[in-house]
Amino acid sequence: MKNKYIKIFCVAIVGALTLASCDKGFEELNTNPNALTDPALKSMFTLAEIYVDGQDFSNTRGNNIYAAQYVQHFASLGGGSKYTYSSEYSGALFGETYGKGLNQIFQLLSVTPNSPENSNMVQALRIMKVFLFQKLTDTYGEVPYFEAGKGYNGNIYAPKYDTQEAIYNDLLKELDEAGTALDANKAFVGNADLYYQSDVTRWKKLANSLMLRVAMRLSKVNPAKAKEYVEKAVAKGVFTSNDDSLVLKHDAGPAGVKTNPITSSWVRNDLNGGESNIKFSKTFIDLLKNTNDPRLRIYAKLEATGNNNPASQQGLPNDAKEFPGGDKKLFSDPNTSTVLRLDAPTLIMSYAEIEFILAEAVVRGWNVGGTAQKHYEDGVKAAMEVLTIFGDKVPAVTAAEYNTYITTYPFKTAGTDAQKIEQIITQKWIVLLFNGFEAFSEYRRTGYPVLVPVNDPTGETKGTIPRRLIYDQSELITNEANYKAAIQRQGLDLMTTRIWWDKV
Repeated sequence: MKNKYIKIFCVAIVGALTLASCDKGFEELNTNPNALTDPALKSMFTLAEIYVDGQDFSNTRGNNIYAAQYVQHFASLGGGSKYTYSSEYSGALFGETYGKGLNQIFQLLSVTPNSPENSNMVQALRIMKVFLFQKLTDTYGEVPYFEAGKGYNGNIYAPKYDTQEAIYNDLLKELDEAGTALDANKAFVGNADLYYQSDVTRWKKLANSLMLRVAMRLSKVNPAKAKEYVEKAVAKGVFTSNDDSLVLKHDAGPAGVKTNPITSSWVRNDLNGGESNIKFSKTFIDLLKNTNDPRLRIYAKLEATGNNNPASQQGLPNDAKEFPGGDKKLFSDPNTSTVLRLDAPTLIMSYAEIEFILAEAVVRGWNVGGTAQKHYEDGVKAAMEVLTIFGDKVPAVTAAEYNTYITTYPFKTAGTDAQKIEQIITQKWIVLLFNGFEAFSEYRRTGYPVLVPVNDPTGETKGTIPRRLIYDQSELITNEANYKAAIQRQGLDLMTTRIWWDKV
């Protein structure tokens, strides 16, 4: 992270301690903030931005061990690769999001004066709230939404769960309203904004780009509404280059809030000179090797030897019961010189993802401008070029390498719509590396990339790829009636239960 952000982070951490932001659950979410007599609004805003990306707890358990292994970015001898169940791992995102990210946002909203000088901060918080709630509802299905956070001003400590349809309708409304209300002529938070340093134009693009993602999720369950909001987002203005991508920078230490929440626990506790129990999946490595993808040298290496030669990379099969050959060091790890540095930035939302959504929209016949081929090619190029955010220890992808790749594997202009969408989503799956939750959602929405399920006797799904995570089981104690009402509407609290937008 640039030096000018370090002090901001430190202030944010102090603010976090002052606010006693807790780890999980609705008790913490609804902690009475009346003790706050002089809230440091900018510091609280900074911490809210950090929490949008999640912390080690949910990223290690829900992302690395579950979602990213479901979609075969990574593999291990158990856990997500075999669809086993752990209440701690499955409930990690639920508890941490309500207890930290949403807690911080609702607490800040409850103490922020309703005045013009705070308007832009409020709109930004609404956008961040959508990020968190979309991840939650996509992962679990129905979740507490409209009554969440009402402990601050409504004395509701056991919030009811809302249908996913109602949540999605409100997510779209929030993004539409917040993006429009952002005003470059009003005050913001200066450099306390780690995302865009209070550049309102870029925040507007973020709101619209997130609207694009939210809307496309409805492509099967409500294609008319999906089309309406995809077109509206494009008309309002979405990301147009990698400069618009939402990138959160990190520091190498101390461990905790300042370090990358995906990489820090992995590097500190598990990687151990190539002895990691989690490796790149054979599915991921083979796809990149077989297509001579120039990104492979940036993504992967054999940690024990430092070898990032693409020809040497080897992925672990997701159905493996032991490491073939018995040596973990022979299998590819995320590259600690680039993507797995402790201070590696987080690519929260990329311009490449937006281009792939637009390419799919064109295939579906929606009015977003351009051709599917052009959006696809621009997406692949952006996905390769954005890797420069991970530093210069490994050579960047060159223009010549991109040209060779896109010429060798061109967009399937003569293919069927299904073939085109498969090609688009497969590229999106690559760029969503380390964002397992989003890749898991896109897999369920589209069925791509085509993955071979694992049928292991330790698994919970009888050989089918999970469709959701199981709720935080503390809800059976603290919010039992509302939990039971949700599963009565949605279906049993199982990994195989499909959520509202997940249609066959």
